Parts: sequence; C-alpha cells; structure tokens
Amino acid sequence: MREVDATMPSVLRTTVDDDLFIRMDRALGVPVVNQAVWRLHSLPSDAELDLLAQRLAVGRIGRLLRRSSLPLVRDHWVAEPTRSGGRVVDDTPVPEGGVTAWIDAAASTRFDLTEGPVWELRSAPLEQGGAIVTLCVAHAAGDGALIVRAILDALSGDDAGRFDARSPSVFEQARDATGQAAAITTNLAALATDLVTRRVRRDPDETATRAAVTAKTSRTVDVDPTAAENDGALAPLCITSVPTEAWRAVAAEAGGSSNALFVAIVLGIIVASGRVGADDTVRISIPMSLRTPDDDRANATTGLSLDIPASAALEKDLGVIRTLAKEVYAVGTGRPSTFVRLQPAMQALSDRTVAALSGGATTPLALASNLGTLDGQFAGLGDPDRANGVVTRSTTQAVTAAKLRSLRGGLAAWTNEACGITTLSVIGLDPDGLGRSTLPDIVHAEFARWSLEPEDW
Repeated sequence: MREVDATMPSVLRTTVDDDLFIRMDRALGVPVVNQAVWRLHSLPSDAELDLLAQRLAVGRIGRLLRRSSLPLVRDHWVAEPTRSGGRVVDDTPVPEGGVTAWIDAAASTRFDLTEGPVWELRSAPLEQGGAIVTLCVAHAAGDGALIVRAILDALSGDDAGRFDARSPSVFEQARDATGQAAAITTNLAALATDLVTRRVRRDPDETATRAAVTAKTSRTVDVDPTAAENDGALAPLCITSVPTEAWRAVAAEAGGSSNALFVAIVLGIIVASGRVGADDTVRISIPMSLRTPDDDRANATTGLSLDIPASAALEKDLGVIRTLAKEVYAVGTGRPSTFVRLQPAMQALSDRTVAALSGGATTPLALASNLGTLDGQFAGLGDPDRANGVVTRSTTQAVTAAKLRSLRGGLAAWTNEACGITTLSVIGLDPDGLGRSTLPDIVHAEFARWSLEPEDW
C-alpha cells in the first residue's frame, strides 16, 4: 500500500458537525456566524490589531473549504492565509445605544466557505470612550472554542496554533471513500441492532421525548402584528452585563451555581414569552465542547439535553437545577442516538437531497451555552487591564420571521465571566413571543426578578 510522507501537512476532513453548518449555508441558504465581541476601556493600536489579524490568518481559522465531487468522499479544509479573512477598521465612533446595531452589522458580513473570506476582525471607537472589537467566523469554519483558541494562539504568537492542512492525494481520497463506506455500514447495522434491542426490552429511543418533558419547541400562538415578515435581518439580540460578584451572590443565595442561575434565567425568559407554562418541564439544549488542546477540527461540540421543571426557575430553586445538570453532565452523551448513527450517511448526501429532506426540521426551544471563566489575556485582547466585558453568540444571517416560525425555536443564550464581569447575550428565535419589540423588556424583567441590575450594551 502506498504510504503518505509523514513530513507533509495533514489532511483535515470535515466532521459531521462541520457538515451540518456547511449544509445550512450551501443547501438551505441559511448561513450561521459565530461572533465574539470585546468591549474595552481603550482601543488597541493599529499595530496590535494588524498583528492579531496576521496571526489569525495563519492560525486555525485561516482555512477554506474544498468540496468533494466523489461519492462518499468527505469535504476537506485547506490552509489559506491570504484569502481566509482580514481586518476592517470603522473610524466613526459608535454612539451610546448603538452598540448592538454595530454588532449586528458586523455579523451581517457575508462569508464564502470556498472562496473566502470565512472570518473578519473589525474594530471601532466608542463615542462615550473606550472601544469595541469583534471577530466573526463562519460557524462551519470554527465553533466558539476554536475562536477562543485561535485568539489566544494569536496573542501569544505561538506557532503551535499554525494551520497547515492540505488537499489529499488520489490515494487518500480512495481511502476516505472506503472508510466512509465502512462507517456508514457499521452505523446502520448498529442502528438496526439498537432498534431490535429496544423492542425486546421495550426501552425507548434516547432521542424520543421523555414522558416528563412537555415543552421542546415553541407552541403555536397568535402572530405578532409588529413582527416584520420578510426583513431578512438577523434575529433580535439583547446583551447585558452584571458584576460577577453580584451574579455569584444571587446564585449562592438561591442554592445554586453561576451556571444554574444562567439556566434559570433562560427558562424564566421562555416562560415570560408565553411559550411554556409554570407546570411544564422544558428541554434545554446544552452545547458541550469535545475539543482537545491541539485540536484543528473546525467544530468539536456535542449537545446534551437538560430537562428542567419551569417551577424550579419560577420558585428560584437553583438546587434542583444544579442537581439535574450534574446528572446530565455525569451521564454525558451516552450511547449514540439515532441521529448520530445516521450522520455519516447524511454526510454522503448531495446538497439537493439534504435540502429536500430538511423540510420539517425544527430548532430547540432553548439553547444555553456557558463558556465559563475566560482568560484575562483573551478578555483584554492581550491586556487584561483594558477588558470591560466579552460577549459571544451564534446567529443565522438573512432569516425571515416566516422561517423562524417554521423552525419553532424560542431563544439561544450565551454567558461567560471575564475580568469580574458576567455577560449574557440572548437572541430571540420566536418572532411572536421574543421579537424585536418584546425581547429586551422580557430579559430586563427576568433580571429584575432576580434582583440583578444589568448594564445594557
């Protein structure tokens, strides 16, 4: 068998997670963007930001996609420091009250997975003093954990983060086709075995809704007449920050952790939107990173399902939420679900077939992603003393109210702690219950219910 030169750069195939976001972009026309935003006491110099952009270009997000036209052969990533992305400077100061609009405008930049760019670093001064910097990355090219890793590598100048993936040889393409055929066969056989086992044991599929769960997607309600039907804009965004000391104190008083308080606030917002009731048990999707220290995969995340009674949030019983969360994290992903078993086969399908099969797709009622405590160097883009808050989020581009209704989602929220500040971002995926005119008031009311006084971005 022909051997590959061990000194050559490696071939990096797309994962099933990459493929999901590639198909969102290419098959469904709904690209997803990951965004990190830094609010700083002072603007980094042009030299600092130029160097940061240069290092990002040769790092793990400095990649472009190469699609495969061969049966079963997966797409792959190649290093492309020249065309993968770059820096944009906004000289006009962002006015007070205009930060969210500036963030949305930055996230509206169109990316091209194969031709570039797939990332953009943008900065602007703030009218009231300080600065704002954002890094947007096509989700297919990098998840949140990869963005954090790429920034830290770029700030340190560490060559360990250099991305050198190349295109495969004909031999490697043939080997990948063989490997994928085996993976598809193995997973389909395992799926059949699982089905027989469940029938014999009368054990439900792990992907099935547990009897206790009464809310997984938004229920049908009256259409909000103020919701713009076809504005093609990003989903509405609300960003708030509170001192971490105050956040932790509230969590401790209610018998829980910072993460339990985050989950409770997410659940409280969903209840206030009218999508679930006080007696419901709500399924919340929790992303969990699988990334290892030297991991070049664009996306390395799995999802856990946390089923929480709404009453726990309404009664401020964080102990219940903390206990349920610990149980879910301890079990982890468990045995592969039906969806996971089918992913290798789905990756082999054409964009047209994927589009045809996705007609009834829905999104989670609630997604809650906690990045934990961020490094001070990351929070201050190389200088912890200038850090004044970090926010992260994912958002779809050019999505209409009609499309959001069809997906039956509710909200997605992200939180982190950085340099003594806890920041929470929420996007409304329900144009009628959590639309542009209602989301901020609902978020503020939920914070007030917990006696927290947030500062809006």
